[in-house]
Amino acid sequence: MSRKHNNLTESFLLKINVEDLPKQLKELMELIGPIDTYTFLYHYGGKIKYIAKNPSRTKMKHVMSEKALKRLCANYGGSTIEVPKQEHLDRQVRNRLIKNASMKGISRSKLATRFNLSVRHIGNIRK
Repeated sequence: MSRKHNNLTESFLLKINVEDLPKQLKELMELIGPIDTYTFLYHYGGKIKYIAKNPSRTKMKHVMSEKALKRLCANYGGSTIEVPKQEHLDRQVRNRLIKNASMKGISRSKLATRFNLSVRHIGNIRK
């Protein structure tokens, strides 16, 4: 993934509508923030993950900021969680990219090709 794409993804993550996310993902976003949540999902999404009580006793310190890890351990420490898939966030970022490109005048057929979706689906996202 290019650095430009990472910056773009980060800017859209900061604008994500948390209300449209599944409950556990919404909780994670509010607890550790959008960027650390995205990184956490990237590494552990779709898996069951044990959360250590003590942040120094986990390999996750290489995945997220110290502040986010402390919050995660304080909230879920000593338990296992089913980590949601990253796709929930990716979908919202993709949809925002589609809406922005559409507002710039890019046609539905070009957007459908670019994002590998049907023209009808692009139209539904644009609504």
